[in-house]
Parts: sequence; C-alpha cells; structure tokens
Amino acid sequence: MPNRNSKLIYLTLVGLLALSLILAGIIFYSSRRDLRVIFLDVGQGDMILVEKGQSQILIDGGPSGQKLLEKLGKYVPFWDRKIEVVIATHPDADHIGGLIDLMRTYEVGTLMDTQTQSESQLYKKYREIIDSKKISEVEGVAGVNIKIGESAEMKVLSPVANYNRNTKDTNSNSIVARLSFGENSFLFTGDLPSEQELDLIRNRFTLNSRVLKVGHHGSKYSSGEEFLKAVSPRDAVISVGANNKYGHPAPEILERLNKMNINIFRTDESGDIGYYCPVSGENCSIKVSN
Repeated sequence: MPNRNSKLIYLTLVGLLALSLILAGIIFYSSRRDLRVIFLDVGQGDMILVEKGQSQILIDGGPSGQKLLEKLGKYVPFWDRKIEVVIATHPDADHIGGLIDLMRTYEVGTLMDTQTQSESQLYKKYREIIDSKKISEVEGVAGVNIKIGESAEMKVLSPVANYNRNTKDTNSNSIVARLSFGENSFLFTGDLPSEQELDLIRNRFTLNSRVLKVGHHGSKYSSGEEFLKAVSPRDAVISVGANNKYGHPAPEILERLNKMNINIFRTDESGDIGYYCPVSGENCSIKVSN
C-alpha cells in the first residue's frame, strides 16, 4: 500500500508540475510585446506568420495543408488553437491550398480576402468550408487597417475599392499590405504584377519598407525597377520552391536586386526566415532555419 500511495503522490506532483509549466507558458506568450514575422518555407507558395503575444495574422497558407499544420505546430503554442486573422491574398492554389486544413483544425477569427474568384475545385472547397464554419469575412481593399496590440499596424494598400472583381487575372487583385512596428516595416505583395505595382506608386501610398516580400516568387513579371526604388528595401524575401518548374526566381530579378544592393533571402536556400523585432521597435534580428 505505501508503494502505491508513493506512486500516486509522484504522479500527482508530475501532473501539477506539467500544469504549472503550461500555465507559465500561456502567461509568458500572452504578455509578450515583441513582434515576430516569419516567412515559412512551404515550397512553391506563400505562407507568412505575423505574431505578437497570443495574436497571430497568417498571410496565405501555401499549397499543402500538411505542411501548413507542421509549420504552425513549430511556431504557435499547442494550447493556442485560434488564428485571429487569416489573409488570403488571392485564390491561387499555392496561396490557399493549406488554408482548407487550417480552417478545419484551428478557429479562425476573421478571414480577409477579395471577391476575385477561381474556377478551380480547390477554390470551391475553400469557399465551402468558409460557409460551413460561418467564418467572419472582411473584404481586403485599400483603407482596411489591422491593429496588432498597441504598437503594430497593418494597412491594406491594394486592391482599391473599385477593382475589377470579375477579372481572370487573379494575381492583379492580390492583397498588398504594409506592416509597421517602430522602426521596422514590411511590405507583403502576394503575386502582384508590375502594372499594378505602378498603380501603387501613382496612388501615392507609403511603400518604403525595410523588408519586401518579393512579388510572385521572383517572377520576371513583378518587382519592377521603379517599384523597387519606391519601396527601397534593405532586405528582399523570396518565397520559392527548390528547382521549381517556373524558373523562379528569374535571373533578371536577382540581378535587379543585387544592383540595388538589397539583401536577398530565399526560402529554398534558407528555409524559414524569421524577423524578431524587440518591443523597443528597434531593428529586428534575423534567424533562418537552415
């Protein structure tokens, strides 16, 4: 009997210790005031996690639900089963493919996308789960702002309110958003083509950003010279799959970035690329997974 009681006491203490560690972790994450922006290596696609405390914004979900859940499991605490905001920049498979499993597994507070549609079966599944889960939706157009705590803000710059919702060119209506936090700023461009990049300049939006998510995985049809001058980034992040069939990133884009002395980071070479920004708002530190 004493041995049995000792075992019961031991298991109780272990359980209490585990519970204490979990509660300590929850308190730690909920009180964090720094900002993390992680460009996740999901192959040929986009997935970006913005995290401040227990609040997350997920920009796109890459092509694979399995890969998405693996990445979130790495960076989001297991007890946090809610993603506050999900932004689907446009309805291409390499941007929304993983979001189907995300919506099945996590609670989504608000989904932001445009009314640009796709005829693919994948897009139909995407819409079906949004409807079945009754997920709250916001149309991502210029002027929509997302506050992240007290000191970080994401502003949608494109598309403008009167955009062509019926276009077959889904890339042209990509949601473009600029995140600012102290001295740090990030510009997320989806697959925006060069012509729409010029529209951003003509509309006199604030584009200057320390970090640019290079449009369309480094396609030669994005990241025009005039646009790069307007953004004037210190770093350019290219989300791209190794040995992809499209030849991304295009040699001319790499040459253009190098000529402007912009630091180039690629997910196919560096894996996950994380920016860790202190609460002071001073320069972020960079960590890569490779």
